[in-house]
Amino acid sequence: MKFHADHAVGVLFIASGGVAAYLGVDYGFGSLSEMGPGALPILLGATLLIFGVALLLQAHLASEGRPSIALMPREELRPFVAILAALFVFGLLVDSAGLLPGLFALVCIGWLADRRGRLKELPLLLLAIGAIIVAIFYFGLGIPFHLLDWSI
Repeated sequence: MKFHADHAVGVLFIASGGVAAYLGVDYGFGSLSEMGPGALPILLGATLLIFGVALLLQAHLASEGRPSIALMPREELRPFVAILAALFVFGLLVDSAGLLPGLFALVCIGWLADRRGRLKELPLLLLAIGAIIVAIFYFGLGIPFHLLDWSI
């Protein structure tokens, strides 16, 4: 059997789905009529786990006769690292600096993943995404995020 990128994605889905479902168990599932806080991570984790198993099986069955490929082509490394870094920095900043600095860092670092992105588009993108996210999550849904945390 040759190793393909689909195998790696299947393993990644299985691992992340398993971790999400495992962590959600501590919060309690609840019932179908009154779902608890653990229902969403358990259901999404189980779904991701099932998709991972299906993808792994499909990749294994389809790998016969296919040439083996590199896991990550060199030209795909920049977007991959930029997206992971953007998510990591957002996770760090949203609690310590507030939603808007975290969101702006997410957009700026994630913007580096696009090779065709023009710098003059970035300020408009920051304003639009910031306004939409604040309108939906802060005002619309009433989620108590700190928009700006001045205590840093």
